[in-house]
Amino acid sequence: MKFKKLLLILLLACPLVAEANPIITSWYTKQSGVYARVIQSSAITTPKTTWPDAGVTNNNTGGAAQTLPVYADVQRIRYTTTDVYINANGLASYTMGPWFTNSGGLFGFWPLSRDYQVRITRTPAPAATKTRHPGGMIGMMVNGVAIYDLGDAFSFHQTANSPSVTGTDGMGATGDGWWSRDALAVEVVTFDPGFAHQPGNNGQYHFHAEPKALRYQLGDNMKATYNASTNTNTYTEDITNLHHSPILGWAYDGYPIYGPYGYTTAMNAASGISRMRTGFVLRNGQNGTQDLRSTGRVTMAKWAAATFGISNPTNVNPVVLPATQYGPTTTYQTTGPGGTTTYSLGRYCGDYDFLGDLGQTQGVGFDLDQYNGRTCVTPDFPLGTYAYFVSIDASGNTAFPHMLGKQYYGTPNAGNATTIPTNAIETFNGGPNTQETMLPLVTNPTTGNVAITWSSVEGGTYKVEASNNLQNWTTLNASVQGAANTTQTSITENGATIANPKRFYRATRTATATYDP
Repeated sequence: MKFKKLLLILLLACPLVAEANPIITSWYTKQSGVYARVIQSSAITTPKTTWPDAGVTNNNTGGAAQTLPVYADVQRIRYTTTDVYINANGLASYTMGPWFTNSGGLFGFWPLSRDYQVRITRTPAPAATKTRHPGGMIGMMVNGVAIYDLGDAFSFHQTANSPSVTGTDGMGATGDGWWSRDALAVEVVTFDPGFAHQPGNNGQYHFHAEPKALRYQLGDNMKATYNASTNTNTYTEDITNLHHSPILGWAYDGYPIYGPYGYTTAMNAASGISRMRTGFVLRNGQNGTQDLRSTGRVTMAKWAAATFGISNPTNVNPVVLPATQYGPTTTYQTTGPGGTTTYSLGRYCGDYDFLGDLGQTQGVGFDLDQYNGRTCVTPDFPLGTYAYFVSIDASGNTAFPHMLGKQYYGTPNAGNATTIPTNAIETFNGGPNTQETMLPLVTNPTTGNVAITWSSVEGGTYKVEASNNLQNWTTLNASVQGAANTTQTSITENGATIANPKRFYRATRTATATYDP
C-alpha cells in the first residue's frame, strides 16, 4: 500500500510568555526532567542517582544520604512586577563528584536535595552603605545551585600576640574575625570537576568560585576533556572563538553574575571581548603593596579593614593594626591530626590589596571594582546595568575574589520565600510536572520504519499508541521507560509507512517513579 501521508498529533500547552527580563528568562531549565547524579569515588565511577553506596566512606555524623532520585536544575519559575520566585532542588544536571581530601581520600560529605523557594528582586539598586555577606547562601546559579561567599567561615584566632603571634584558625565565633580565610586557599582540593562541594550534614552543594561545568553547559568559552577511566570531565578555557559570557547566576541584591568575559570597554558593545581583570593583588611587594612576607600581618588593606569593621579614622592604606589584631607570619606553622599547616601568603582575605586603593584607575589597569563587578552594557542589558563577573587569571585559574567581593554592591533583600503572591505569573513548571511534546517523526523510506520521539521525564513510564483514523488506537508499547539522563525517548514502529496510508501517534505518561519531592 502506497504511503500517502504521515501525520503527527502534537498537543501543546499554551504557557504564558515571560517578560523579556533576564532575571526571568536566564534560568537553566532544559534538563529539569533528568535526575541529579554523582560519581562517588575513584573506585565507583558509574554515575548514581542515589548515594552513597553501601561500603563507601561517609564521614557525615548524621549519616546523610540521597536515598531517592531527585530532579536537577531549576524546577519552577514565577514572577511579579517586583520579584522573581525560583524553585529548585539545589543539585546540578551535570554529573557531580567525586570529592577528595588533601591526602587523596574521599571527602566524606554528600550533596543532598534542598527545597529552595528563593525570591530575588527585579529592581536592584546600589546600596549607600555596603553590606558584608553573611554565612551561607548569598545568591543562586541559573541552574538552582547555591552561591557562597569567597570565605569559608574560618578566621585566625590569636593565642598570643607578643612577642610572636601564635594561634590557629577557628570557625565562626571561635575565630577573631580580622584575618578571614579565603575558601579557595584551603578548600579547593575538596571541589569536584564542576568546581563545587558541600559542607557537613546539610549537604548544600554550592560554589565559591566560577561554576566550570555550568559554564560549559551554557557555552561560556569553556571546553571539556573526557576521561573514560574516571568518567569525569576536565574543564579548561576555550578562547578560539571568544564571546561575551552568559549570565551564570544572580546575587541576593538582584544583580547578575556573568562569566569571566565582557566587553573591553564597559559601555561599548562594539569594543571587542576581553577577560575581566580582577582589581585585587597579593600583598607581596609588587603593584605598590606591602610585602607581608617581610613585614608580617601587622597591617590590613583598606578595603578589608572597612569590610571587617577595623577602625581607619584617617582613611589610610594600609591600616596599622593593634597587636591584638595581628595575624600569623606567612611562615608560621602548626601541626595537628591532618599534618602540618603553613599560614602562607594568600590564605586570608586581608592578604590582598585593591588596586583602586593604591591609586590605580578601574578600566585602565583592571576592570572590576572591590565588589568584583562594574557598570557596563551586556548582551542581556544593552542599556547598561551593574554586573558581577567571575574572575580568572591569564592562565584560566580562579583569581581572588573568585566571584563576588566580601560585600554586596546593592541592597540584599532576597532569600527564602515562605509564600508566593497570588498574582505571581508562572512561566515554567518542569521536572516531574513537565508537559511532554512530540518531536518530528523520522521515517526510513527503504524499510518503512518510523522513529517516534517525544520529550520525556526520567522515571516516567509511557504508553505509545498508533491509529489510522484518530478513533481506534492500537498500543505499540504499554511500558516504555523514559530514557536515562536525557530529556528525549524514542521507539520505532517497523514497516509503518508500508502498511498504512496514514498514521497517527501519541505517547502518554502513565506513571512516574518515586522521587525526592
